[in-house]
Amino acid sequence: MKTIKFFLNAVFLISLSCYSFSQLATTDEALKIANYIRFLASDELEGRYPGTPGNYKAAEFIEQKFGSFGLIPLKNGSYRQNFSFPVRFKLKDENYVIWEKLIERPGIPREMWKSIPKKWNVGEEFQPMPLSENGTITAEVVFAGYGITAKDIGYDDYEGIDVTGKIVIVLTDSAEGQPKDERFLPYSKLSYKAMNAREHGAIGIIFVKVQSDSANVFYPLRISSLTKSSGILAIQAKRTEIAKFFPKYANLYPVEMEMQKTKKPKSFLIPDTKITISVSLEKETVEIPNIVGMVNGTDQVLKNEYIVVGAHFDHLGWGSENSLYRGRVPQIHNGADDNASGVSALLSLAEKVSRNPLKRSVIFIAFNAEEEGLRGSSYYVKNSLKPIESTVLMINFDMVGRMQGNKLNVFGTGSSTTFDKVIDSLALLDTLLLSKGSEGYGPSDHASFYAAKVPVLFLFTGAHSDYHLPTDDAEKINCDGIEKVVNFAYKILERYGNSYEKPDYIVVPVEKKNDRNGAPGYAKVWFGIIPNFEDNPLGLRITGVSPGSPAEKAGLKGDDIITKFGGKNVKNLQDLTYLLREFKPNDVVEVIVIRDGKEISFKVKLVSR
Repeated sequence: MKTIKFFLNAVFLISLSCYSFSQLATTDEALKIANYIRFLASDELEGRYPGTPGNYKAAEFIEQKFGSFGLIPLKNGSYRQNFSFPVRFKLKDENYVIWEKLIERPGIPREMWKSIPKKWNVGEEFQPMPLSENGTITAEVVFAGYGITAKDIGYDDYEGIDVTGKIVIVLTDSAEGQPKDERFLPYSKLSYKAMNAREHGAIGIIFVKVQSDSANVFYPLRISSLTKSSGILAIQAKRTEIAKFFPKYANLYPVEMEMQKTKKPKSFLIPDTKITISVSLEKETVEIPNIVGMVNGTDQVLKNEYIVVGAHFDHLGWGSENSLYRGRVPQIHNGADDNASGVSALLSLAEKVSRNPLKRSVIFIAFNAEEEGLRGSSYYVKNSLKPIESTVLMINFDMVGRMQGNKLNVFGTGSSTTFDKVIDSLALLDTLLLSKGSEGYGPSDHASFYAAKVPVLFLFTGAHSDYHLPTDDAEKINCDGIEKVVNFAYKILERYGNSYEKPDYIVVPVEKKNDRNGAPGYAKVWFGIIPNFEDNPLGLRITGVSPGSPAEKAGLKGDDIITKFGGKNVKNLQDLTYLLREFKPNDVVEVIVIRDGKEISFKVKLVSR
């Protein structure tokens, strides 16, 4: 009986699952799309984070579908275009901390006091931070509170204390990385605290979690798009261990409680104490694939021109720094809409085009590591398997699974003079309600192509409350809506794939965003660079500048490497983001870049966002 009951329950659950999908998947093609999403957004793939088994399984699935559709592989007979992706840090031999504290001996001259060295072991009392540089330093130690300099709210942990050449101890805002005081939210990032310590002259930083259940739990040594070398040695320490070195008159916990109560800094030198920190980390990389296949064009001339259709297949795994989830228990982020929906649209369109080839060739690409800074699409553009100058159009699917009332967002309509009229006419045929945006740049893979002077169209059904959360699951996807997106995209392909007309490329002025409405701690100025997310030891390399932006007017160009902004060092995009907070509209800032190996200075007049 138990076996029969279990079987009947299983049948009921399967039927219920199909029923829930049937409300949003009422055609054969929509049901096929639903099956794609079920697999790509299943727990089995564990969120498809780059370099994980689930990500490789997704790649294999897409690869098999390309093969079944008869797409042509472009990389030595393979659909895979591999590139290196950093997945974690490995500890090397030279990771240690040695404390030296003078022991007071009453009645004996100070010069005769002796220090007793105390060695910390990596993984026990301390662990290096992913944003640390490698090296060895010895210096005095300063407690610098939360490590914040916030002029806009009148708070500065470094006021009245010199940390030049010293090592600072800095509290995180909470065990979850979220401040208890909303004013400090923009200053809560550990990367900001490291940069601020560096710019105040510190040579090392020790992070300590505030009092909580996880105060002695280390942050993991993982890498993400937000992990950049900070230009300073950085470690994290167990709270119970580092508290032993605070003086009796200023114990860690009472000082922390006083700061939380008064909202005032309380920084001081740890007396009679020196510390040696040695950090040696090595990045471990793996090869991850873009999946690329082509349907050859039928026209002898146009088949040597290419339309690219893309969608990224990676997501956030069990969270990563890009997640908006704040729960204590890690959960799989299945990314059904972001972007199993886009990949499913890509597969549906690829099968449709393979059955009815166009005059122009169409390249279908499932990009990897989009969530980690457009890495896959950026790699393809720089290492394109067909000449990028012969790519006449790029269409991008990202989050196309939540269509409401036939509404579809189409961005990039200003990237060619022909797009607006064509898009409007096609929408009438499909009875779609379009919301258009002219910008060619944006937070998805089409931006890599637009930066390479390729006209782009980005299809998107809208944001929702499940974005970058574990709740972005398959049962919430409108598969009938995805089919409508695919049919609309196919009409675009027919229009440009069967015509000798070639869409021109237009530079579109970027609209200034008024994010956070001028809230304290957020940048109120617009600079206007398009960043390159790859690591660069010299500074922040830029892909380009936004048309009409202060950066463009001052003379900055793509491939410039920004090394200083307003007299402060720039190591990466995070540094620049934090530094922009310090300026007001109409401020004139000196920006130093390296161009063709030479250092050049520019004066940039910042404007309001």
